[in-house]
Amino acid sequence: MARKRQIDPVYPLEQEIAQLSIPARYFYILSWCHMDDETGVLPYDIFMLKGQIFPADDIDVGAIIQEIITMRRYFLFEAEGKRWLWCPTMPKHQTINHPSKRKYPSPPKTLQEDYRSGKLALPLSRVELSRVEREEKKQPYWAAFSDKTQEELKTVSKEFNIYQLLGRLKKTKGVEIPEAVINRICASYTRNKPGVKKLWPWFIVTTQREWEAWNAEQNVKESETRRSEARAPVASAIAQILAGMKLK
Repeated sequence: MARKRQIDPVYPLEQEIAQLSIPARYFYILSWCHMDDETGVLPYDIFMLKGQIFPADDIDVGAIIQEIITMRRYFLFEAEGKRWLWCPTMPKHQTINHPSKRKYPSPPKTLQEDYRSGKLALPLSRVELSRVEREEKKQPYWAAFSDKTQEELKTVSKEFNIYQLLGRLKKTKGVEIPEAVINRICASYTRNKPGVKKLWPWFIVTTQREWEAWNAEQNVKESETRRSEARAPVASAIAQILAGMKLK
């Protein structure tokens, strides 16, 4: 049984959709109603699809389907002795709270892997990119830290919710603590946790102290690097003079 679907109001602005003919756009959007909720698969049955989408129109549905395949919004595969169309983006832009029981076969794993790897997919449209960007913005900044730091955070979080404190500092002060400082804070807590009574004051004081110490270390390293770079031309000149003296 066909199902209701959602249509994003900016969907017509997508590059791939704009390049489809108007009948193909209409057909493509309404074809979602006949796809499996979870997989985005529907039968490649021209007679059935024409009857459901263009029941009273003299339109070549086969040509429309091929047009959509060319734009890589459908992918054709065979299973159970029949041909099927797979729309990998359909489940992504639909909110389905109560998915229906699956009626059609899933696409072959090789086809799904090729799509995920980017071998088959066109570049993300503007609508899809905006969704990706929104999801990335939802990720906390410490999600990009190394596996070692993630483990340290998990260990400390068993004692107190350090993630909440990091998030609170980000929200109230707009501060993102560098990964190296996070390492120092975790190490400090591990050493001193028996004496930590009030977490937020301790966290603020420790963060400030460890950040200042880290900055001081960075400044020393930068100074040493600058001195080394300044000495290098002098050392090279002296070496050349000595080499010249030996030749004489």
